[in-house]
Amino acid sequence: MDLFSYSLFLEGFLSAFFIALSTALIGLFLLIKRLAMLGAGLSHAAFGGIALALVLNIDPMIFTLFYTVVLGLSVQFLVDKKSLPADTVVALFFSLGVALAIIILGTTDNLGTNVFSYLFGSMLTASKTDLMISFTIFLITLSFILLNYRGLLFVCFNEELGKLRGIRVKALNYALIALASANIVLSIKAVGLVLSASFISIPAMTSLMVSSSFLQSLLFSAGFSFFSLFFGIALSLFFDLPPSGAVVVCMVLIFLIVSFGKLTRKRFSKAS
Repeated sequence: MDLFSYSLFLEGFLSAFFIALSTALIGLFLLIKRLAMLGAGLSHAAFGGIALALVLNIDPMIFTLFYTVVLGLSVQFLVDKKSLPADTVVALFFSLGVALAIIILGTTDNLGTNVFSYLFGSMLTASKTDLMISFTIFLITLSFILLNYRGLLFVCFNEELGKLRGIRVKALNYALIALASANIVLSIKAVGLVLSASFISIPAMTSLMVSSSFLQSLLFSAGFSFFSLFFGIALSLFFDLPPSGAVVVCMVLIFLIVSFGKLTRKRFSKAS
């Protein structure tokens, strides 16, 4: 591997590393709030933003980032003001985004190749701009969790008690959804629209099976995400596999191993 290729690989790996950690952390909060499908819904809704950015010749990553954050905040607004179920609102924007993308792609030529990379991801071909955006979102996500950890616990487990304790529950909910939306866009860049929800949900689900506290769940979620990324990229390099698919397969395998281990331990404990 020459110096230029190594530099490109390192940028791609670091970008994917920050994406994996950031999505794993924010995904746990979504899972606890029963918003796991927000990842799948907003990633497909973002498809319209990607198509629109390509038509307007705007940087798709930056435009889709703002586009998806606005959609996420709109979802939270409708849930708050109209008392609509979150999954219903997500389905609405899911349909809108995909329909918009189909219309744009159906009336515009020569966008197929560009769109393909966003459907299935391009984990190891990140630019310096992608790396800086990933690092910035990771820092914002980590800082938000550290500074608002106590308030976020109330938001996840008991909003009414949080309001009585003086926690700004509504503001934290909007900030959480905005950050989740930004992280979903990052996961699209890494593994594509089709698999982006995996980065949000699978490490968090796995961590909940082995942790005894919420803080442990955060650490385990980040750890499982990192190990899946590392081994997935290693497998993709050794066997010439698509990195996005290999990483998600590793996430699923870790989930199955942890599930099997927990089930086996329960059976042995009952037998003894």
